[in-house]
Amino acid sequence: MTRYPSRTIILHWLSGALLLFLLVTGTLVLSNMPNTVEKLGSFKIHMILGLIATLLSLVRIGVILKSPQPAALEMTPFRQTLMKVNHIAIYAVIVAIGVSGFVLAQSASLGQIVFFGADTALYDSFKDFGVGVVHGFLTKVLLFLVVTHVLGVISYSIAHKRNIMNRMWF
Repeated sequence: MTRYPSRTIILHWLSGALLLFLLVTGTLVLSNMPNTVEKLGSFKIHMILGLIATLLSLVRIGVILKSPQPAALEMTPFRQTLMKVNHIAIYAVIVAIGVSGFVLAQSASLGQIVFFGADTALYDSFKDFGVGVVHGFLTKVLLFLVVTHVLGVISYSIAHKRNIMNRMWF
């Protein structure tokens, strides 16, 4: 087998696009907006998509564990370890971001405000919550892990003169 099964490929690119959207909008848009009523619609979208991304990642983990894998790439044991650690870290951080987002939403009553119209004032800053700081930090860690993942694919392809993107494409 030279490539991953179609369901794995679909889940990879779907969750990748969703996570990229969440990272960009959360980091560049939501974090820079004041916590006012105008922000509630954006919160709602971010919270729903964040939950979907977390659940999708859990499904991906299950699919990966049960699906056949393509033949292993030729690489040094050190690089093999880096690749494995990077993949495990990506999934762990995605789940941790989802959990921290959920805990932050509960701590700040965001779910009640956004979805049920609770008449509770929004906090001035979610950085007042330790979990809010953790949530923001983990998004930066995820961004770093994804960049190193992409750089790993590119550097392997250049060094081995082989397009390994075909393994994760249709």
